[in-house]
Amino acid sequence: MRSRNIKPGFFKNENLATLEPINRILFAGLWCMADKEGRLEDRPLRIKAEVLPYDNCDINQLLDNLTSFQDPFIIRYEVAGK
Repeated sequence: MRSRNIKPGFFKNENLATLEPINRILFAGLWCMADKEGRLEDRPLRIKAEVLPYDNCDINQLLDNLTSFQDPFIIRYEVAGK
């Protein structure tokens, strides 16, 4: 995990505010896992272990929630079958 700064606008994002707090924690945690270009492997169990190890949650649903906007917070994609 990398150390990242959260800008004040994060807390005022109206789209993000429509999601449960656990989704907002996950989104911030994804920033810490991602590389400089904002990419990381879509490995839900690893993501859960890194960001939400103590929470009983459906990590795939939480990740899908972040894709459910016209301007999504994350984009899940596949390259060479991965």
